[in-house]
Amino acid sequence: MIKAVIFDLDGTIYIGNTPLPGAAEAVEKLKTAGIKTIFLTNAATGSRADVVAKLSRMNIKAERKEVYTASYLLAKYITENHKAKKVFVIGEKGIFDELNEAGAQKTEEAGEAGIVAVGLDRKLTYDKLCKAQIALSKGAAFVVSSMDHTYPTEIGEIPGSGAIVTAIAFASGKKPYIVGKPNPYVLELIGKEHDLKKNEMLMVGDRIDTDVVFAKNSGIKSALVLSGTSKKANIKEIVPDYVLESVRELPAVLLAKPQ
Repeated sequence: MIKAVIFDLDGTIYIGNTPLPGAAEAVEKLKTAGIKTIFLTNAATGSRADVVAKLSRMNIKAERKEVYTASYLLAKYITENHKAKKVFVIGEKGIFDELNEAGAQKTEEAGEAGIVAVGLDRKLTYDKLCKAQIALSKGAAFVVSSMDHTYPTEIGEIPGSGAIVTAIAFASGKKPYIVGKPNPYVLELIGKEHDLKKNEMLMVGDRIDTDVVFAKNSGIKSALVLSGTSKKANIKEIVPDYVLESVRELPAVLLAKPQ
């Protein structure tokens, strides 16, 4: 029986700053039925607090303990595995906020960096790429938010963090460790913190290559919504357990029959 739904955000709950129709109502119906709602995003531009505030503006109630951003996962992974090392960041406010809260040391000097942490950076410069390259050439660890090629906005699909990571990986020849989906790194964390077993969780998202693959890698069920990136034509070898036009259909599916 499904006791918790893990929602992707971009393309599933909202697109940019625009909530998708029926998303708030769907979340509320599940909560009313006693199903936990958890939010998991590969986005690293905001912190957990930023996501809670954004969801609140869309009439979706969430506590920070229910939100897992790639910025938080970066900070958690780094402080658990590389605490003594200084971090050079290519990214935005969310990564810096979460690293600060976690007590990580940061640096803007490539020669001091023991870790290169990369997320989406909409003010990316060649100088930042050069510093990342130099740090990695000197042996720094390479930890990134995700390999998402794009992400959906109101004006269409635009380059995601994966585009930046790929440039750095190509130049350096180094393979990054990915904390976000489809790496199952966060699944154990969610299960432990919310007292959930794998057969009690359902991942809901709009991307086959991240959300559905994450569910498969983690051993949990998945639902693909067609409101974002992936469409029915993209369903080939990797098949989700459910395919929905949008998240608004989810309560009827989950509450209509035993899972």
